[in-house]
Amino acid sequence: MRVRALIFMMLASFCLPAMAAGPNSAQKTGAEAFLAALAGGNVMAVAQELHPDEVEKLRTRLLVLFRAEASRSDNTYRSRLFGPGRSLAELESMTPVRFYAALSDRVRFRARQFEKVDWLAAVPDGKVVYVIGKGEQPKDRGAVKVLVTVALAQYGQQWRAVIPSEVEAQLDDLIEGRVLVNSPPSPGAPGRQLVEERPAPLSPGISELLARAEASLAAGHCEEYYDQFMSPNFNRATSKSARKTLITACTNSENTRETMITTLRVVQELTPKYDGVRAIYDVSGQGLPYDRFVLEKEKDRWYIAE
Repeated sequence: MRVRALIFMMLASFCLPAMAAGPNSAQKTGAEAFLAALAGGNVMAVAQELHPDEVEKLRTRLLVLFRAEASRSDNTYRSRLFGPGRSLAELESMTPVRFYAALSDRVRFRARQFEKVDWLAAVPDGKVVYVIGKGEQPKDRGAVKVLVTVALAQYGQQWRAVIPSEVEAQLDDLIEGRVLVNSPPSPGAPGRQLVEERPAPLSPGISELLARAEASLAAGHCEEYYDQFMSPNFNRATSKSARKTLITACTNSENTRETMITTLRVVQELTPKYDGVRAIYDVSGQGLPYDRFVLEKEKDRWYIAE
């Protein structure tokens, strides 16, 4: 028995230095602020709670990748991470916080809401400290305490969260093409349907409309685009001054025109949902400044509605 006790004490003596003490108040504050931002679902708030050096490092690494592929007239990585609607110039102009927030369409990482967290340990790993605790959920969410871990790095007198390894892993999967970016399941759906719903065939005339409208914009014929391809309802509802402003913006701004062209190219790869005489495309998550693109039919011809 004495031998066993001695062995136990020797093992404990080796383990004790490796066992971490509890986190200090600054570490608790940093971890709890990050968990609260995640639970709130506001991507800008999450980005602002991350360590600025970490966010800048990620932005720099990805921009180097995007510039390298752009030099080969390619945009595969950029499309996988931000959608085909985001131009390299737009990404380069973003602040690190906005850059990280823009990744939210592709990366999912959430946390539960906690009333409080009982912090158990702070485990150092180089410049990073992993704080570990048990989160206590609001009473209406049940009595289960959830194990949480937040990686932190010092930022002056504060501690800020570093980019979670789960996020880094998702980014790596996207870059390497190991996953497909799918739309989220419909509300109430427990999982993938056993029999996938077959999309309705594309209505005749839509492909021709999209191709001709793209060619018109590529040639810089913005007035022709609004005259021939925008819906008569749109033109009737739009004042002359507003229409002139739209045409001028299209003519004078290469970025505006490029966004319009990209939209037409994106929807040519998608299948719309039909609602009477309207064909509605879900373009969320494509890096475009809007979530839907709509066509409408008038007198057996399709037009761009909005």
